[in-house]
Amino acid sequence: MLPNQIRTTTVTLGPFVDDVGAPWPGRVTVTSSTPRVWAATGAVVAPRAAPVPLDDDGRATLRLPFTDQPGFTDGAGRALTGWTYTLALTLDGQEYARHTFALPSRLASSDGVHVDLLPGAATVGARGAGSPGAAPGPTGRARRAGADGPSAGTALALVPAVPDVPPARGVSRRDAFRAGMVALGAGAAISASASASAAHGPAPARPAGVLPLAQTINDDLVIGSTATPRTLTVKSSGAGGTESGPSYYDSTGRIVLEAYQPHFRWYGESIRVQLKDPRAKGMLTYQAHWPQPHYPDGDFTGRPTHPSFPVTIAWIGAHFLDNDDPSLLRNNLKHGHLNFEVPDSRGDLQTRLEIKIIDTTTGKIGTDRSAVRTNMADFEVGVGTQHEQMRIVGNDTRPKDLAFSLQHGPTQPRWVLRTTPQGANFQFLRYLSDARLVDAPLQLDRESGRVTVGGDDGTAAGLLVRRNGAAPAVMVETLAARGGQGVLVRSAAGDLQATAVQTDVVGDTQRRFVVTADGTHQWGDGAAARDTQLYRRSPNQVGTDGGVFLRSSGTPATASTGGVLFVQDGALRYRGSRGTVTTIAPA
Repeated sequence: MLPNQIRTTTVTLGPFVDDVGAPWPGRVTVTSSTPRVWAATGAVVAPRAAPVPLDDDGRATLRLPFTDQPGFTDGAGRALTGWTYTLALTLDGQEYARHTFALPSRLASSDGVHVDLLPGAATVGARGAGSPGAAPGPTGRARRAGADGPSAGTALALVPAVPDVPPARGVSRRDAFRAGMVALGAGAAISASASASAAHGPAPARPAGVLPLAQTINDDLVIGSTATPRTLTVKSSGAGGTESGPSYYDSTGRIVLEAYQPHFRWYGESIRVQLKDPRAKGMLTYQAHWPQPHYPDGDFTGRPTHPSFPVTIAWIGAHFLDNDDPSLLRNNLKHGHLNFEVPDSRGDLQTRLEIKIIDTTTGKIGTDRSAVRTNMADFEVGVGTQHEQMRIVGNDTRPKDLAFSLQHGPTQPRWVLRTTPQGANFQFLRYLSDARLVDAPLQLDRESGRVTVGGDDGTAAGLLVRRNGAAPAVMVETLAARGGQGVLVRSAAGDLQATAVQTDVVGDTQRRFVVTADGTHQWGDGAAARDTQLYRRSPNQVGTDGGVFLRSSGTPATASTGGVLFVQDGALRYRGSRGTVTTIAPA
């Protein structure tokens, strides 16, 4: 027995009688497409061929669960709906007809559901009250509540019969294509009926039915009209299961467009979206719709309850003018693009990636330099084992720039990172607010690796190092075993007084210490002009314009060559290379 909570309905077939009214002996075998678990009790519904014999009047009655009801899972905790049933009718020992169908809850009726089953065609519909003894209506008609016999409406559910398909495999790719052609044929019939109605008034009711399978339409097909738009729906189901499930198969409907021609002129265009209004949007839309949320707190940000209707989660398309006020150029410049949109946290669609089809200055369609833009989006490049890169490429005769600007377009850069032509040196370029280039404060030479502050043309700025710690602000470490070089300060030709090194203390008005290009050392107190200096007087001589102070110390060690001048107890002394100490002047 199925658990009591599972919603079921009575399904009847027949009576099946011969030409003189005698009931046929036989049976109906029912098989569902997908195993499933009733989550409330853990009961597993495992498909198998279940035979139901025809009664003495040639009828079969069985009770089946609705295929779209919530509560079933796939065994891994994921909600499962949309399975199908396959009925196989055997009359007098020979298979007569087979039909695969869904059983949606909208067919619920106090009198159950009746299936009219014939070879190659079938209908499934709610049975009219008091009509269980009525003869089957014409193929393609559904029986509705309150109708005694065939109704005047169209079929509630129409699924072409699929002959010679094993129940465990379901619909094959070929059969799915044939079913799609039936849908297209039905669309053509609807279109023809709509055209006739427009020309001659309401058309008489036409018996609904199933068009022949594998029909080829050798003509242009128009569905609907300007006055009465129509929708073409290609059905799919979850009956095929997943790769990890048993006996999975392809149960997805699709449209296949074959292409052979290369693109020239307008040939090779498989799908065209014609925008009939400058504000029109021809969007490819993705909608999400499933019975139960995947996450406990819901699947949609900003929606307090799980939606019971399809929700748009992505738009891809192109449009030209602003919807609200296309008279303003600034509004139109925000549009005129091929764009990709997804919802924000409120559920409103927002453009995240766009490719401009308009000139970003004039707003007209056609541009020699298209803008590709992001909005409310981070651009990320994932790096894996293939060492993927973000690249700016081009031949060696042109610079390659990465610009930082305040607005769209190429006219408002603030900073530009550039690799120069030919040598491909790396530069930081700075610009004024009117887009005038100032200089290249920093440049890296690709050949030598040298970092140049000021670039090739120089800069009025300098290098400022703000240190926040005890480590040296600037450190040069030479790795050569011998003969390594440190800091080089090069002044212009003849400029011996160019400052090479200088220091001060916060609050000083003058530099306390300066070393000029000719080696002169100068000192001051930071308030007045520097008053002490040491310089090269002549070859092998050091000079100063003031006195030299020697702090009193002990007797120094003997030098191997030369001698040491020192002060001891206030007396000026000299110690030669043999260790002799001579007092030059007393204290």
